[in-house]
Amino acid sequence: MLWLLFYWRLEKEKWFDQLVLAIKELNKKKVNFEIFIFWKWSLEFQLFEVHDKNVHFFGWKPLDEIKKYLVNIDYCLMPSEFLETFGLSALNALSRWVPVIWYKKWWLEPFIFQECNLFLAKWNTTAQRIVSIVEKLAKKTNPERIKDKEELEWKIKKLLPEYTEDARYERFLKMANIKDNEKQKVLIISDFINKAWGIETYIHDVKNLLESKWHEVILRWSTLPAWSKWKRKKRFWLLLSPFNFWSTGDLKEVLEKQKPDIVWFNSLLRWLGPNVVKTAWKWRKENKSECKFWMMYHDFGYFYPFPSELYFIEDCKTPLTKKNFVSAYKWKNPITKLAVLCKYYWLQPLKKVLKKEIDLHLSPSDCITNIARDSYWIQEKKCRSFPHFIQK
Repeated sequence: MLWLLFYWRLEKEKWFDQLVLAIKELNKKKVNFEIFIFWKWSLEFQLFEVHDKNVHFFGWKPLDEIKKYLVNIDYCLMPSEFLETFGLSALNALSRWVPVIWYKKWWLEPFIFQECNLFLAKWNTTAQRIVSIVEKLAKKTNPERIKDKEELEWKIKKLLPEYTEDARYERFLKMANIKDNEKQKVLIISDFINKAWGIETYIHDVKNLLESKWHEVILRWSTLPAWSKWKRKKRFWLLLSPFNFWSTGDLKEVLEKQKPDIVWFNSLLRWLGPNVVKTAWKWRKENKSECKFWMMYHDFGYFYPFPSELYFIEDCKTPLTKKNFVSAYKWKNPITKLAVLCKYYWLQPLKKVLKKEIDLHLSPSDCITNIARDSYWIQEKKCRSFPHFIQK
């Protein structure tokens, strides 16, 4: 029996539709496996098509509950072809000695076993590749699987220190240029602050970590609405973000009241736009404040037309000129090309304000750090990698 896990958003962006097709095919072939699926979102209805006894769906659950299952899981499935900015879910599985079935690329490359590398399955679709790999893994004996986990454990132990809470906090101290006993007031700003997606979960993890070290952390902005409402309003909100002046009054009031040492912007694309950064900069200048401004790039949307369709890092062309931005997206549909061109002009005010007014540009991996630097012509000393840490 092969025990599998999937705990990502149930979205096309995470290739969940391909996983459903793979499950159907594996059941047709009578492969002996059980799969445990966590999370939710728009493709949840597809699970009704695979309501076999070996498919266990739990919806959204906190990591504490998922960890109970990780003890017995043989492999974690993460079949997305799109580039992830970091892959925190994979790191959480790997840190508990669970091998990950994924495309062997980018920062995860050292951790993906050859036999778990979807690139090596000689088929056209991700669903076919999943079937091919799971069939082979299901034939492995228990001693062979134990040997795989031991090999993974050896690899992880070499790299684990880079992704601990302590390592993350040491990086924070260096970036803030403070000692461990110096306490900071940090204002974290993000389009949305409820725990919905990866960005929102990340900022809560940061808040908890800093508060455990006695820093004061304030989270600000909106609550992400229910999925159906967000889906309807998403494009409208994106179009409005460069003209969002109504949030600036609230921000000025928060800054006057809190007087933070660090203002940490985490997401500005979906709602807040460039004007909140301008407002914070004006407040700092008027008050002669020494407050530092940080920006964290979680999303390829700052550099690429449609980040959910970015497969290879080479496709994200730098610097962020009109020619590079439009040519980066290869579809020839004239309406799509027009949309890409509109997004380029929509990004220009944000690019300008981030380049001019942010003191430190951060991203989860070296690769995105380099893209941010080269896209916006930012000085190298202002760019840092600030990787996520393993969630306990």
